[in-house]
Amino acid sequence: MKSLNELDSKTLHEIMQPLNIIRLSCGNIRARISNRPSEDSDYLIEKMVRIEEQVVRATKLLQDLKRRDENDGMPRGS
Repeated sequence: MKSLNELDSKTLHEIMQPLNIIRLSCGNIRARISNRPSEDSDYLIEKMVRIEEQVVRATKLLQDLKRRDENDGMPRGS
């Protein structure tokens, strides 16, 4: 099994695709809640924002792993 820093770009893409869908869906849900306020709107919007923040965090981590892997393939001193 590959270590995290040996993940190939196809695998990273396959992991990041669902994260992007989750982030976009959260934004759509947030917009829908904002357009149809209820007594739970503020609570639900806070939860959607929290999910989006965590997806962004995970995406950045994966991008950092990809960059690190790409940099490992370059000659030292470049």
